[in-house]
Amino acid sequence: MLQTLLKTAALLTALSLTGCVSYTVTGPLSAPPHPAKVSSPRAAQIADVSVAIPDADDATRTAISRSLTHQLNQYVKAGGYFKDVTEYPVRLGENDVVLKFNMTSLKGHRAPHPAYIPGALLTLTIWIWVNGPIYVDSFDMAGDLAIVDRNGKELAAAKEQIKFEHNVGLYGREYWSPVMGVKKLNELVSTLLDNATAKLAQPQLKEEQK
Repeated sequence: MLQTLLKTAALLTALSLTGCVSYTVTGPLSAPPHPAKVSSPRAAQIADVSVAIPDADDATRTAISRSLTHQLNQYVKAGGYFKDVTEYPVRLGENDVVLKFNMTSLKGHRAPHPAYIPGALLTLTIWIWVNGPIYVDSFDMAGDLAIVDRNGKELAAAKEQIKFEHNVGLYGREYWSPVMGVKKLNELVSTLLDNATAKLAQPQLKEEQK
């Protein structure tokens, strides 16, 4: 009896080592899921991404901003949202725009599934080998996008938040390499761009250009 209790205690201790972990999702962004629904004849520049996530120091925010700014340049080019995507110090034309992304949440969190430990104990770990859920991965992605002209006047804007959670078992790809957060970050960026560019009016050409 004592030996059984000791084995159970050892197993419970081992199982409990799968604790919680929180992290920030920063990419890498993949290719846009579809071509731009609306392609603007303007050229665009991506401003340094604003990172307003809590519990991060200035150095971390700066590093995330630089990484996302570079990735978004490539993403917007690949999506065909604008005639051209340029970078500073290229001078903006009269009808050109600046895209200002502000990321307010990039949260990823992994926690043990509430049924994992009792399920594994009651089934003598069979729960694990039949791909019963071990973790719950949850994500909270949020941000907004403002499209402004070269003088800073806002022409269009969008705001979005995506919350998602799913179970992870031993045999799922997510167990070893959690990529769902990156997929949700891609979804956030795509939604912001689709919604904001759909609101962006066509530039008014000068009389002599008509």
